[in-house]
Amino acid sequence: MAAYVALLRAVNVSGTGKLPMAALRAACEAAGLERVSTYIASGNIVFSSPQTAATVKTLIAGLLHERFGLTKNHVLVRTPEKLAQAIAANPFADAAATRPNLLMLTFLDGPAAEGAAQRLADHRGPERLHLDGEHLYIDYAEGVARSKLTPAFLDRALQVPATARNWNTANTLLGMVRALEA
Repeated sequence: MAAYVALLRAVNVSGTGKLPMAALRAACEAAGLERVSTYIASGNIVFSSPQTAATVKTLIAGLLHERFGLTKNHVLVRTPEKLAQAIAANPFADAAATRPNLLMLTFLDGPAAEGAAQRLADHRGPERLHLDGEHLYIDYAEGVARSKLTPAFLDRALQVPATARNWNTANTLLGMVRALEA
């Protein structure tokens, strides 16, 4: 039995993608996922399943569409090992220690498009960015709300579906998924 974290994009954000977490948990359990829990209302599911990551990703995407009528959402899945590796690779340890709510770990659904690193480097804001495989680290040192580094800019730069979690949330999810392995 494998443990997974599913990260849903565009759930309960600015009045769009409304999805009650209790209903999501129930739907996941009814679909055969085990030991299902959610964390905050932004679309984080921790669960175990004998199925592959690709299979559970497809299953959850189907639930979002068929059961909840959500069609603009994307599902990304990480194993505990992949999540732990992403956290360990953080290039901004100072931000993690002093402002973890302003450090974002962005999960990409595959490698970024060719030229993404240069498009990100062309951004002229105060944020620090580091693209590393299927993860983008962003230190919003002056705050997310004032940043001109918008989700639309990131979508154009990366050209692959992505969703971000702050440092605190990423670490909480790692603790939750590791507990399923015990």
